[in-house]
Amino acid sequence: MKNKYLRQVYTGTIGDMKNMELYFAEMAQQGWMIDKIGAFSHRYRRVEPCKKRFFVDFLPQITAFDYPENEDAQDYRRICEESGWTFVAASKQLHIFCADEFTPPPTPIHTDNRIQAQIYMKMCRKYEIFSLLFPLIMLGVIIFPQLSYNGMEIFLSNLLIFQMAGWFFFLIGYAWTLGFVLTWYWQVRKSAKNGLPLPTVNYRLSQIRRKVFAAGGIAFALCLFTGIVLEVIGGMPIGFVLFIVMPLTMLGAGLWIRRQIDTKRRGRKANIIMTVTVIALLTIILNGALIFGVISRVPYHDMSGSLGNRTAITLKSVGISAEPEHTNLRVRGSAFVPIHYSYWEMNRQGNVHTEIYRSVNGSITRGLYNRFVRELEDGYAGFMHRNGYDVELTYLTTEEAALWGADKGVAAFDTIGNTTELLLLNGRTLLRLSVHGEGISKETLAQAVRGLLNE
Repeated sequence: MKNKYLRQVYTGTIGDMKNMELYFAEMAQQGWMIDKIGAFSHRYRRVEPCKKRFFVDFLPQITAFDYPENEDAQDYRRICEESGWTFVAASKQLHIFCADEFTPPPTPIHTDNRIQAQIYMKMCRKYEIFSLLFPLIMLGVIIFPQLSYNGMEIFLSNLLIFQMAGWFFFLIGYAWTLGFVLTWYWQVRKSAKNGLPLPTVNYRLSQIRRKVFAAGGIAFALCLFTGIVLEVIGGMPIGFVLFIVMPLTMLGAGLWIRRQIDTKRRGRKANIIMTVTVIALLTIILNGALIFGVISRVPYHDMSGSLGNRTAITLKSVGISAEPEHTNLRVRGSAFVPIHYSYWEMNRQGNVHTEIYRSVNGSITRGLYNRFVRELEDGYAGFMHRNGYDVELTYLTTEEAALWGADKGVAAFDTIGNTTELLLLNGRTLLRLSVHGEGISKETLAQAVRGLLNE
């Protein structure tokens, strides 16, 4: 008869291992015997309901670069079996044994509380604390730079929006789990120092914690996938696509390396050399692809006539009658800023660049406005330092802003370079405008801007 299997997601910690002995016993009574241990899952095989006692233990001599069925593992299993335990499953250092409940209890493997506590502390330090702190490091590396200038860029990208939502769901279970691990490790240190048994972990509470952590991880993955799909549909630049492909490719390579180590009998040194070689080659290939993609990307595409029903300042509207030689339209948009596009026209007489933002909420628009004001201030401060002459950066009064059809705004007039930059806020609409060319009157430009903002 074909075996029936049951698979469960598992996100427990080293401190939960002793509670797994109780859980495996419960599952055996329900007719499911633990059959295989994975990194984040357990597989159970259908059996006749039975009463078993389980023993979960670690063999810290096995490292991440060791073949899991090596001589150390075989000797350890033989010692346990000679003590009355039956080997069930293993995953690297983790080993699971069982015995019939109605038979005399097998000889304990650990009779010294201090030694057992030291083994658990070593496992926690080497394989758990860093892996739990790594998400915090990644959160700082990925999110904090994106939250510069009061973090308003998050509203312009579906990837960032859904990524932040995913982090929120993930951090609920993660904070609970990290707090538990650190507290539990401190208690185990006391056990090792005083020769006491391992601290008892509340069985039901640990089940809730593991489920919350697993749900947060799944929610994070779904949010991240949703954000990536929306960005790709919205025309994500090739550079960002490669930034997404790179970690996924590295993950795939890591799984391949893990399988090679677990299924091929090699020495530790050979596995380390193989791992370093694969990572180095993959890094070179992916960085080469990223550089090629960025270099080969044409910065401006001829998209004449593609503006459609979108409004923008054009060369003709500012008094330049000659037809544009180059045009470019880039449409973005996100869940919070559904209208976001930029349009650029250029010929030998001048160029005009229009960028429009229209959010679902006035507070978001005002936040973007404040962020871009700071960008203008920083940019022109550096411009003055590099070029040695002053550019007038004007903060428009209410009356001056009204002349441009806006509620408030900032303008920069570079009379030497014949360039005007405008940042205007009107309700939920934000306009960023850059105009360059000789003979463009302020009145003509103001009329064109009022027409755009009043539509």
